Amino acid sequence: MVVHTPTLFLVIVIASAVMGAAIAFIAHRQHANMLLWAAGLMLHALGYTLYSLRGQIPDVLSIVLANVAVSAMFALFGEGFFRFVERPAPRWRLWLPVLFVGVAFSFLQHSQHYRFMLAGVVFSFQSLTLLLALWQNRHDLPGRGAYILTAGALAVLLVMLMRLLGLSVGAMQVNAVTDTGLVQGVTFMAALVGVLWLSLGLVMMNQERAEYALQAERAADQFRSQILERLSAGQPLQQVLTAMVKGIEQLHPGMLCSVLLLDRQGQHLGEGVAPSLPDAYNVAIHGLAIGPGVGSCGTAAFTGERVVVEDISQHPYWAGYKELAARSGLGSCWSQPIRSSMGTVLGTFAIYHRQPHVPSPADIALIEQSASLASIAVERSREAEALRRSEQRYRRLIDTANEGICVVQGDIIRFANPKLCKQAGLAESEIVGQSFGRFIHEEDREMLLLNRRKRKLAGAQDFTYLVRVLTHHQGTRWFELSGTTIDWEGQSASLNFLTDVTDRKQMEERVRQLAYQDALTLLPNRRLLMDRLGLAMARHKRSGDYAALMFLDLDNFKPLNDRHGHDAGDMLLIEVAGRLKRCVREADTVARFGGDEFVIVLSDLGREHGPALTHAVAVAEKILAALTQVYQLAVPTSSGVSKLIEHHGSASIGLVLFKGEPGTEDECLKRADAAMYQAKQSGRRAIRVYEAQDANQAGDVVT
Repeated sequence: MVVHTPTLFLVIVIASAVMGAAIAFIAHRQHANMLLWAAGLMLHALGYTLYSLRGQIPDVLSIVLANVAVSAMFALFGEGFFRFVERPAPRWRLWLPVLFVGVAFSFLQHSQHYRFMLAGVVFSFQSLTLLLALWQNRHDLPGRGAYILTAGALAVLLVMLMRLLGLSVGAMQVNAVTDTGLVQGVTFMAALVGVLWLSLGLVMMNQERAEYALQAERAADQFRSQILERLSAGQPLQQVLTAMVKGIEQLHPGMLCSVLLLDRQGQHLGEGVAPSLPDAYNVAIHGLAIGPGVGSCGTAAFTGERVVVEDISQHPYWAGYKELAARSGLGSCWSQPIRSSMGTVLGTFAIYHRQPHVPSPADIALIEQSASLASIAVERSREAEALRRSEQRYRRLIDTANEGICVVQGDIIRFANPKLCKQAGLAESEIVGQSFGRFIHEEDREMLLLNRRKRKLAGAQDFTYLVRVLTHHQGTRWFELSGTTIDWEGQSASLNFLTDVTDRKQMEERVRQLAYQDALTLLPNRRLLMDRLGLAMARHKRSGDYAALMFLDLDNFKPLNDRHGHDAGDMLLIEVAGRLKRCVREADTVARFGGDEFVIVLSDLGREHGPALTHAVAVAEKILAALTQVYQLAVPTSSGVSKLIEHHGSASIGLVLFKGEPGTEDECLKRADAAMYQAKQSGRRAIRVYEAQDANQAGDVVT
């Protein structure tokens, strides 16, 4: 049976496009690096679409661009693969064939035989490049996805080699890419299968990696929870650190871990936990002075930076300790400083291997997380000890503190200091024993619960965020809620600090308003106008209704300023703003554009041009009539007595209708400004309409 080639092309296009869309959907939700493979499949579909249109579109599209698209698919597959394995991509090997295809096929548009030969060579090379990358990274590719990906690359390679062989010996004669024949059908069918295998293999590799990562993350979360439980139970620091080190070694066989804490002066490696390292080694490094070149841990503690020694026998930091390391059977050592929440170096967390070893990104993440967990253990242990030693002094400090402090267990308040009672306007007996959420505004209670859950899941200690608190005597007030996790009577609790920031919050809101509001007239300023104009254009584009924009410039404004001063001008602008707002609907926008210029946006004028224009002109005439009425301005004088000034003014108005083309706000303003300028030139106190059919002339409306 011979497969009809155009029909096969249609199948290839549909299969590639559907697979590409599916991978893009998966990538968007789970694996962002797969977007490259989705783009490659879309290019594959594009290439075969152009193949099928041979003779109906220019050759440069059906020949050159089609083959460039297919070649680019292989390049994008390669880019995606190297991103997956987190290795730098050899871009010259990936993209040079694409460039070569574009150039070579431009010269071979009239030679079908040589084009088939060249395509076979290029696509074979690109398949080999992908196979080579798979082989080089085989140890980092567990699961079945890598085998399917390899099968796909091999299928494409074999098809291309078969094509080359058939063309070389004359067993395959093809006059056009759309010719129907057995060899042609088998070739494209096998190519389709190969590409689909490539796609399926890539998807499976991502899914398998996600599953492995999820399993590892669950194990790590369980491990961290166990350590935090030990901390919460008040176990001695030595026991907690030992459990942590052994747990990491159990999760990652082959690693030998240690925690070394600095002495009180922060100058020597002191007490440590390293159950898997030889006792002789631990004894030798105990009390060692930290400094540059003092092994991995001594250097890391001194510099405060991570030190990665991949081969102890070759690294200068271990020059004085190579024999000790060799006797202890140690080949590599990576050391991460353990920092307190204040940034002080408390000690180091180190990972050793028996042989030289290069850390992967996952190893770096592990050592950072382990050092962070050790930091929590050390700090919490020391804080608990300090709290036990200074409970009385701490209580005195809390009682005299200038911010509200309370201890909350679960959701119950166990302690409240005098300042908190004063802030809440309640006695201590009315607060202690009550639910903390009772004093939080109902709209913020869900946020409070969510933040608690997040801290519990992440093992976080400190927190800071804003909440609204219900006070007895001052109503609702804004507070900054911050705190940390502590041990309270043998159980975990949160120590909360509440600072009244209502005044600051109100000031921030005022500043935000000023950023979008003209300070003199309280109208929207140019920034807010542009935002609203953009929204209006988008809305009217969807609805199909007309809207109008008026650009208004006051007449005789400068003489008033020159004669009576800027105070008179400011009072006029305020009065003009009020009259403009009274002339339009509440849904319309009146904004001060700058100086004595105002902009009005009229919305929802209907779908018919004539009635919409009539409506807009009527509003403009109403505005002009309002602004022409006499102004009575009470201008203050140097003596402190206001002087009444009578001012006769008018305005020049430019008007333009629009239906909404987001992104053309500036053009719309320019058109209205041009119409306003013509109104000025015509003798002022006039309205001019910009007509779209005459870009050089604004239409006239005589008032």
